[in-house]
Amino acid sequence: MISRKLIRTDLNLLVALQILLEERNVTRAAERLSVSQPALSKTLQKLRDSFEDELFTRTSHGLVPTPRAEELGLDLPTLLETIEQVLGDTEFSADTYAGSFKLLMPPILCESLLPSLMAELLDTAPNVQVIMAEVPPNYQEQLKKGEADFAAFVALETERDILAEPIAAIAPRCYMRVEHPLAKKDMSLQDFLAYPHLRLYLPGLTRENTSMVDDVLGQYGVHRSIALETTQFSSAVGVLTRTDALLVANAGFQEGGLYRERIVGHEMPAELKRMIRNTNSSQRGKMSLMRHTRTSRSAPHQWMRGLLMKHLSSSPESMPDVQQELPTDAPPVSTG
Repeated sequence: MISRKLIRTDLNLLVALQILLEERNVTRAAERLSVSQPALSKTLQKLRDSFEDELFTRTSHGLVPTPRAEELGLDLPTLLETIEQVLGDTEFSADTYAGSFKLLMPPILCESLLPSLMAELLDTAPNVQVIMAEVPPNYQEQLKKGEADFAAFVALETERDILAEPIAAIAPRCYMRVEHPLAKKDMSLQDFLAYPHLRLYLPGLTRENTSMVDDVLGQYGVHRSIALETTQFSSAVGVLTRTDALLVANAGFQEGGLYRERIVGHEMPAELKRMIRNTNSSQRGKMSLMRHTRTSRSAPHQWMRGLLMKHLSSSPESMPDVQQELPTDAPPVSTG
């Protein structure tokens, strides 16, 4: 509870006290505060009344703080710095900022984002903590309540106070185990369709948001065989390493080296790329980075937003002639 004494206290008095402690001279302190010496003398008297202590004694060498003033001088810098941060008057600096951000993202995004993001953060912003969690059904409510700072998901319908920024498209690749029969040959569409596939989906989406690949193939009257649907990227990679199944996923995650010796990324068949270019796949949702409007003027949040967009949109193996968002396959709709 805020005390009546604090309510009656002019916080400008604390600023004056800090300057007096630093300068130990009324003339120089008055100049820094842009006030006259008589005005500062009146301020000093208010400080003495407030703290019931002389605070300073005058000598031929200037002001000498009392023990009480020296005690206050230990806490004042931190207190005033905190007030400045609350008021937003301090310049943001990533290398000294200490804070945490909670991010909500699907597993496949975490696989591609976290290695590069954390490498940069640990190098340039060592005091920043990242808390990562999967996207729950009420992610927009969590953003509103401040329980999460950012969410990356398919922004099918957002509330008015949720800002959604589309993530730049990253080209897909077809992944397989390193010993796969297709690993060292040019893959045709017939080859692509001849093997079983694993399909990643984002929970909470409807059947209308099928994957780009199946949407396009369906419009040409062909289909691939889906052996497994899962939300867990690491599990899908485990299946890849032990079978001849294929997985279509965004390029970039394998750059961290975790899967480099186990799976290989192959360019999509040229025929399928032509089909994608010539097909209007309007039903696919767009992956976006979302945040609440309350963070719009927060310097730390704006900095983190830029960092997230940088790493979410980067892809060293992107193919410019194919447009693809993250897989948005929906699981079978339950009828029971």
